[in-house]
Amino acid sequence: MPRSTPAVPAPPDAAEKTDEIDLLDLLIVLAEHLKLLTITPLLIGLLCLLVSLWLPRSFESVSILDADKSGVSVSPSAIVSLSNSADFLEAVALDLGIAQDRSKATRNKLMTQLVSASMGRQDKLVTLRTFGPSPEEAQTLNAAVWRHLRPLSVPRGDELRRLQGLLQTEQDRLAEGNQLEQTITQQLQKGHVTDQLARLYGELLDANSNRMRAIVTLQAQMEGLTDEDMVQTPTLPERSVKPKPLLIATMATLTSAMLLLLFVLARHAVQNSWQQPEQAKKIARLRAAFGRKP
Repeated sequence: MPRSTPAVPAPPDAAEKTDEIDLLDLLIVLAEHLKLLTITPLLIGLLCLLVSLWLPRSFESVSILDADKSGVSVSPSAIVSLSNSADFLEAVALDLGIAQDRSKATRNKLMTQLVSASMGRQDKLVTLRTFGPSPEEAQTLNAAVWRHLRPLSVPRGDELRRLQGLLQTEQDRLAEGNQLEQTITQQLQKGHVTDQLARLYGELLDANSNRMRAIVTLQAQMEGLTDEDMVQTPTLPERSVKPKPLLIATMATLTSAMLLLLFVLARHAVQNSWQQPEQAKKIARLRAAFGRKP
């Protein structure tokens, strides 16, 4: 039987070779356009840095309120909702004369950008952040928000009269308890000490102490939020929070470098496509995919 000649694998054709990525060619392309890929992004970043320095600056003032005060009828979540409501922000804007020449909708949109209130999930602290073109204006706006919020935490009408009645009752009972305490103290000083009198004296001291705490709670309910509840008063910022020149310059540099790199690689691929038929076919398919005629 005739011997069969072993099949020799055919060498890859030129088309397959052209499909392979030549790292050396890629390095050559990058080296030829090194100045374009380095100097141009740096110049763009520097230009954006200079432009950002001329943009209007924004300063942030921060204050923190302990709204979870014992006896206060307005909860921390209610205070946050009030400070972010349209009617409340409208009153603050009119008080400070912010955007008086604009419409109410435009003024309200501006105030929602200038005032932001949030509540901590665990500590229940209300944090108020206000923004302004200057440190003084940001601090003034922060203080104005609290000035308008405090009256809203004070009870009114029937609730106020009820609290006043309870306060008067507790004060009268405390006065009677103090008078009785003095009387028992005098008897004890004279030597009239009995178990019943001593027990009565101890119970009276506890009752008077409880009434004093009740009076303090009622007074807190009647006065609402005060400056003493502020954990942190409105700050006077030293540095602006917007814009951030370094961040803008960095992002502009990286973005321009990436776009230039894509441009260089795409142009190199297009130039080579005229010399390599297989690459030309791929370019034609890309143009067809984007709806352009080859």
